Amino acid sequence: MILLTRILKDNKRYTLDIESDLQIQQSYYQDQSRYYKDNRNHKELDSIIQQMRDLKIRHDEILSKINKKSDQLLRDEEVKILRRDYDTFAAQKPDLALINERVEKLDPQFVYILKRNIGYYSDWRWAGVELNPSNGFLTRAFLACDPLYMYTNNVIDKEAIKKEFNSFFTEKRMMFYDNLLHLPQGQLGLAVNVNSYEFWPFDPIKTEMQKVYNLLKPGGHFIFTYNDCEQLASLDLCANDYRAYNTKTLMINMVQMLGFDVVKQDEVCNGTHSFMVVKKPGILSSQKLSSPLVAIESPKDYKIKK
Repeated sequence: MILLTRILKDNKRYTLDIESDLQIQQSYYQDQSRYYKDNRNHKELDSIIQQMRDLKIRHDEILSKINKKSDQLLRDEEVKILRRDYDTFAAQKPDLALINERVEKLDPQFVYILKRNIGYYSDWRWAGVELNPSNGFLTRAFLACDPLYMYTNNVIDKEAIKKEFNSFFTEKRMMFYDNLLHLPQGQLGLAVNVNSYEFWPFDPIKTEMQKVYNLLKPGGHFIFTYNDCEQLASLDLCANDYRAYNTKTLMINMVQMLGFDVVKQDEVCNGTHSFMVVKKPGILSSQKLSSPLVAIESPKDYKIKK
């Protein structure tokens, strides 16, 4: 699958871009031949150029057949992998050890970029939700959100998450839910899901994203990570049965179909990690008049710069 993807990508670069030059030369020498009484050489040259143009057409036809065949073989491989992903998703019951192992494999540069983006879109004027927060390695970035909801569909280390904050925050401003439908609908300004969709097939992602869309206020943002197999590094992780198959093209089409606008999409660490920021259409607003007066302190000295 990786080989087929590379072939299709490289074939776009290895093309014969000579038609325009041949056409210009043919017209030039045809016009020039008018000034020669004996223009047999010009006629022969014209014939040669025409043969080259015909060969170029044939070349493009054969290359198109090669690309179509390669694309069909790739589609066949995609179907096999998608079936594998659905079977794996249905059978797998992630435990805390597996979740923590996946977190540990995240590149520190990627984690830093995610924290900066989460911190940028967090604000005391609206609530936020972290979906499947695992051990809370990103939760501090949500500090500004009031309140902060934690959606615990996967196994999480609740105590590790609570240790990131003092007792006031965990008791008054942090709330845990195991069903997105129980959260206030249409009231959130930010939702984040990190390190989940990389391991999910398409349909479960779509189902959850529809629920997230319904949770957000108009103008609310959703940040998520996923496995973009248009990047060879991510495709390699899919082919080795570590991640599920997905692509940037599929994700953009899906979020737009659900009603989101794409704000940002990026690849990090040579295509190993990918994330997207999407927005529910509208202008984000709040009726809150001031931020909380109580300081929220943490045992860890960490601060997100906006």
